[in-house]
Amino acid sequence: MAESEARDVFHRICSNPDHVVLVAELDGKVVGAATLLIEQKFIHNGGRAGHIEDVAVLDDMRGSGIGASLIRVCLDHAVRAGCYKTVLQCTDAVKEFYQNLGFRHHDSGMRFDH
Repeated sequence: MAESEARDVFHRICSNPDHVVLVAELDGKVVGAATLLIEQKFIHNGGRAGHIEDVAVLDDMRGSGIGASLIRVCLDHAVRAGCYKTVLQCTDAVKEFYQNLGFRHHDSGMRFDH
């Protein structure tokens, strides 16, 4: 994606108050990021659900606690936003990481690619 397109996408994301972008920096360099989407539900008495997406940490920074910090901030924000749950999708390779942060396996997901 060209830089101008990336900036446009970023501005669209930032214009939605229910789409939170978190960035971790070290010495002025971006070393990690995550997003939290807040979904307004009809069920659960009109409750809200958090969806964590796009979690990424530079390879050489993995294991430093940056990813865990990003997830904790996402969870804190979701609680403050009134979410009754926060969910995410992940590969088997990182399930233990999320389980160590308190996530548990729940249901099985389905996906339709357009």
